[in-house]
Amino acid sequence: MFIKRSKSGDKVYTSVLLVQGERVPVPRGPGRPPKGSTRKTKVVHRTLANLSKLPEPLVALIDRFCKAERAGEPLDGFVSTDEPVIGLAFGPLAALLAIARVLGIERALGSGRQATLALFLVLARVAHRGSRLSAVRWADTNAVREVLGLEAFDEDDLYATLDWLATRQDRIEEELAPHPEAGALFLYDVTSSYLEGQQNELAAPGYNRDGKRYKKQIVAGLLTDVHGDPVSVQVYPGNTSDPDTVGDQVRKLAERFGAKDIVLVGDRGMIKAKGRELLKEHGFRYITSLTDPEIRRALAEGTLQLGLFDEKVTEVQGDGKRYILRRNPAMTARARSRRADQLERVRQKVDARNTRVANSKRARPDVSLRHAEKWLKTYKLHHYVRAELRGREVHLVVDEAVRDARQSLDGCYVVVTDVPVKQASAQDIWERYGDLQKVERDFRTMKTTLLELRPIFVRKANRTRAHALVTMLALKIARELERRVGPLGLTCQDALDRLEAVRLVTLADPALGLWRLPARWADEQREVLTVLPPLPTPRLSLQRQGA
Repeated sequence: MFIKRSKSGDKVYTSVLLVQGERVPVPRGPGRPPKGSTRKTKVVHRTLANLSKLPEPLVALIDRFCKAERAGEPLDGFVSTDEPVIGLAFGPLAALLAIARVLGIERALGSGRQATLALFLVLARVAHRGSRLSAVRWADTNAVREVLGLEAFDEDDLYATLDWLATRQDRIEEELAPHPEAGALFLYDVTSSYLEGQQNELAAPGYNRDGKRYKKQIVAGLLTDVHGDPVSVQVYPGNTSDPDTVGDQVRKLAERFGAKDIVLVGDRGMIKAKGRELLKEHGFRYITSLTDPEIRRALAEGTLQLGLFDEKVTEVQGDGKRYILRRNPAMTARARSRRADQLERVRQKVDARNTRVANSKRARPDVSLRHAEKWLKTYKLHHYVRAELRGREVHLVVDEAVRDARQSLDGCYVVVTDVPVKQASAQDIWERYGDLQKVERDFRTMKTTLLELRPIFVRKANRTRAHALVTMLALKIARELERRVGPLGLTCQDALDRLEAVRLVTLADPALGLWRLPARWADEQREVLTVLPPLPTPRLSLQRQGA
C-alpha cells in the first residue's frame, strides 16, 4: 500500500488516495501459447480509499505505516502504549438520535445543515432543555460533531433554525402523522404557559391554568392519537378561548391529514355548538363532557335526572345525542372534604380577627366584615355562606339547603357524544373520554417535568411556534425512551444520566479525531443500551488543522 497524490485542472485540485499494488495475469492472445512459455503478469493499482478530506497529520501517519510495511520494518511503534484519552459524552445524544431515526423524525426534518441543527434542537430539548444559548454551551461538552456531523455553531444559528422550522411545520407534521382509518380516535386538549417577559408577540392576558395571576401567557393546543402520541401542536395568543381552537384541528385533520369518519375527543366545554357543526360538516363525530352549568340546565329541563348518577355508567339518549352519566364516589368525598377544609380555614381567620377586635379598641369591626366576605369569595363559599356582624364580632352563617343543592353534583360527570351505539358502548365512550388523561400527562411532560416548554426565551410569533414544535418532537422521543426503559424501573432522566458515562476514547492524538466507543460497558450502561436501538458509529472528524 502507498499514498498517491495527484493534481488536476488549471485551478489545482489535490487528491490523496490510499492505493494498493497488485500483480495480475496479462490476458493471453488467441491460439495456443508456445511450449515452455510462462504466464505474463503486470502490476495494477487499486484505490482502497480517498483520504483527501482527512487531516494532514493523519495522512502522514498512514503514509509512514505503509512505508514501514513495505520495508519490512517492525510495526510496534504504531501501537500506542499510553492510557486511552477519554473524550466527550457520546451516549445521550447518540441514543436519542437512534430513537429519532426509528420514529422517522430525522427523515421528516430532511437533510442539510439547517435540518441537522433542527434535529440538534430537538435532541437537546430532551437531554438538556434551557435556552438556545445554554444549548450551545451544552454542545461544548457533548460529541455533537461525532454524532450529528455538525461543525461549530452559535445561538444565532439556532434562532435562524427556528425561523426555518416555522416555515416547515406543516410538512413535518404531515410526514409524521399516522394514516387515520375510519373510526379512529384523536385526542385534543389545550393548555396555557405563562411568560416572565412582556415582549412576546403572542403574549396576552387570559385564563391562566398555572395560577400565575397578572402574567401574560400563550395558549397551546395539542392533538394526539388515541395512545397519546403527539400528532400536531398549535400556538395561539394568550387570550384565545378553548372552543375557538377546535375549528383549526378539524380542518387540519380533514385537509392536511386526510382523515375521514374519525372521532375527536375534547375536554369539558371545549367542543361546543360551533365546533360540533363543523365536525358534522366534515363527517366527523365527537366525545366531550358537559360543564357544571350545562348539567344543571339539563336537570332543570328534565333531560337528565339526578337519580341516574351512579357509580356504574348509565346512559340517556335525546336530541340525537348520547349522555353517559356517572358519579365517582372518591371525587365526591374529595370535593366535600376540600370544601369543609376551606370553610374551617375561613373560620380560623375570622376567629383570629374577632380576637384582635376584642383586644383593641382601635380595631374596626366593619373591616373584619369586609375581610370575611373577601375570604369567602376567594374560596367560592359565598354562594351558601354569609358573614354577619353582631356587635363587634363577625359570625359565619351556612345556608344548608343551598349548600346541599350545590354539592349534589359533587363527583358527577356527563359525557356527551354523537357516536352511534353500534359503534361504541356507553362504557367504551366513558373510557375513551378518560383517555384525555394521556394528553394531560403529555402537557405535564412538555411544560414542567422533563421538556420545559416554559420559560420561553423567544419573542417572535414564528419562533414561539417553532419552539413548541421542537418540544412536541422531543415529546415523541421522550415517550419512546420511556416505553423502552420503563420496564427496567427507570425514568427518562435516569436513563440519560446513565448514558452520560458512555464516552468516546482514543489512543491517538485527540487532534486527529480518531474517536471510537469502548468495547465493554459497566452493568448500568449495558442495561440501558440493550433496550435501545444500536448507537450510531462515531463520525470521523473531517475538520482540518487550523480550520
